[in-house]
Amino acid sequence: MPQQDDAVHFGLVSFDQHGALRDDQDLLARLDERLRYDEPGITDVFVFSHGWLNDQAAATTTYQDWVRAMAEYHRTRRADIQRLRPGFRALLIGIHWPSAPWEDPVGVSSLEQQVTFYTDLIGDPSAADELTPLLAEARRAPDADTLSGVDEARLHRLDDMAGLRNDQVGAMPGNDRENFDAGRIFADFRRKSASLGHSIGGGPLRPLLSPLWVTSFWKMKKRAVHVGSTGVHRLLRALQAAGEGRGIRLHLIGHSFGCIVLSAALQGNTVRSGPLPKPVHSLVLLQGALSIWSFAPAIPDTHRSGYFHPVIAEKMVAGPVVTTQSAHDRALRWFFRAAATVSGDARLGPRSLPRYGAVGRYGLGGLADRTVETAAQPGQLLYEFSPASCYNVDSSSVIVRHGLSLQGAHSNLVRPELAGLVWGAVLSG
Repeated sequence: MPQQDDAVHFGLVSFDQHGALRDDQDLLARLDERLRYDEPGITDVFVFSHGWLNDQAAATTTYQDWVRAMAEYHRTRRADIQRLRPGFRALLIGIHWPSAPWEDPVGVSSLEQQVTFYTDLIGDPSAADELTPLLAEARRAPDADTLSGVDEARLHRLDDMAGLRNDQVGAMPGNDRENFDAGRIFADFRRKSASLGHSIGGGPLRPLLSPLWVTSFWKMKKRAVHVGSTGVHRLLRALQAAGEGRGIRLHLIGHSFGCIVLSAALQGNTVRSGPLPKPVHSLVLLQGALSIWSFAPAIPDTHRSGYFHPVIAEKMVAGPVVTTQSAHDRALRWFFRAAATVSGDARLGPRSLPRYGAVGRYGLGGLADRTVETAAQPGQLLYEFSPASCYNVDSSSVIVRHGLSLQGAHSNLVRPELAGLVWGAVLSG
């Protein structure tokens, strides 16, 4: 675990797609020993989870950037932090989970490799028979402007093979969508590409494959729940056990699908494990790729609560829950529109929120009695948060990326203002 400064240390913990810990170097044992016996002791543990489309190399780079930003903030405000949290020493843990259609995208070049990786993603060996001609056609016509009936049928069969359900809003992430419609998704992608004023057919998200990427989006949401509720949940239990009696606070920070990973880790598998033995101190959801209704006690116009409502109802977070939103996050807007198959999604509730929308676009919905709406400003480093409250922080003036891409500002997060927001949650109470 490389040391970043005298009070901030970092380690990377990896899980496979089934939630099994990859720990060839006995990192978990070393973390346990450090939490139990270090003198001076660790006071705060930060657990980070990345989102979609991160292989291990990309995740490592992201965490290095985050650790640097967090450590720079600590050095700037060391005296204030020590006053608020005497003896502060932090352990930062990055979670890696397989969130990309392949784990080494740089090395994926041949058609055969692409077929192999997508087949593994779909989870059905017979998917190769559908993928081979589809991927070959995408290579032949990277900027296709029509979707043939044959390819549309292939895309529907692949979505069926992925084992996803169409259980609509409030269902488990991955199944919380309407009926899949490849033709509508393809047409909407073409319109979106045209609105950006350039062709993006040369990149990995080619028009012909846009419905397949929507399938992979929901498949990865489902994987995020599984990895979080199994392997990451067990990790958090181990961290709490190791810090028992030492007053160690646990803080969770997720980005994109990482917000699903950590929400699921908090909640656990309700059948097998239940929630954690005690609450964590803070939960920060950066550009969360989970439903705006995830924590709601009642979703308007339905008879359902949000899938992660127990996190709020059972007080699994002692301090604040903080979320960010950005109008410049194109990725969340487009993929969540695809959940409703671009069919004119209804608006729900007094805030007129969409039935299918992401926390990273609209904030947490359905929690009016405990939600505070606020904003982050350029250069702002200090935030005050109260325990047991939820904060929707409009960060459109901070999470900004100029340029023409479907992703927009979704991953533009390594900024001092956002490091300050995390620290505000950490030091609350």
